[in-house]
Amino acid sequence: MVASAKETKTSRRAKDRLHHVHARAGIQQDGLRRALGPELRAIWGIAEDAEPGRVREIVLLRLNRVLERFADPLMPEIVWTAYNLGVDPVSGGAGMVGRIRTMVGRGRVAVSERTCTRRFYDFLGTVKNSLDGFQEDLTGEDFRLASRWIAGNVRPEREQTDGGLRDPVPSVMRMFLDGTVWGPADEAGAPVPARLGAHGDWLCVFTDERLLAEYRALTGAGWARIRPRTGREVVLAAARREVATGVLVNPRPTRGAGIHAALPLSPDSIARLAIRR
Repeated sequence: MVASAKETKTSRRAKDRLHHVHARAGIQQDGLRRALGPELRAIWGIAEDAEPGRVREIVLLRLNRVLERFADPLMPEIVWTAYNLGVDPVSGGAGMVGRIRTMVGRGRVAVSERTCTRRFYDFLGTVKNSLDGFQEDLTGEDFRLASRWIAGNVRPEREQTDGGLRDPVPSVMRMFLDGTVWGPADEAGAPVPARLGAHGDWLCVFTDERLLAEYRALTGAGWARIRPRTGREVVLAAARREVATGVLVNPRPTRGAGIHAALPLSPDSIARLAIRR
């Protein structure tokens, strides 16, 4: 069957509108429904009176259907960064180019910005081609998952054929890596480790400034500076140290004795250290 001129024009307009999805704040942008245009909304099954939250869910699900066709393990990181899902809110409004540049600069991928951009446009080309094909129905379970991903600002978890996760980084870990944490720094701004003798060196960070303030108040810990970083930057800083160094998240404010370290923790308190839930 030969497509009519009207159908061809509609398809072309829908494909042109795809470039508005990754622009500005991506799927988090205000006016996403308007940015999609009527032709793309019709193909993706977005009702004229759809609420903004439902529009985002459908866009996320349609993009994820296409992403699942790619075996390249870098594609989820590149694609969702471009579309502003699972991205630190501080970087979210930087536009697709800015988000990819930040991703590369923070070492989240081991390829260049140019390579990431090329792979993203490979993905975008596949999305355009998919508009000419059958669009699967979306279920209540699909919408439940999409709502959870958007509310938590986390990326879809991908299942392997053996039932395990294809995504090498669980969503909770991804949230830590891409989110902002606070920790002690020296005058130059470098992370200050807690040296705990036989228990090794640790970079201690807090996921909320209030937890850090509570810790300082209860322990009397004093540092030259407090600096925010992404969790990924902290992990990379630990990996670059000559001495094996771990990362401790939200240590409990237990006063120690006899250890001259950035965080006043005693060896016998290590067993009580835990991630605050």
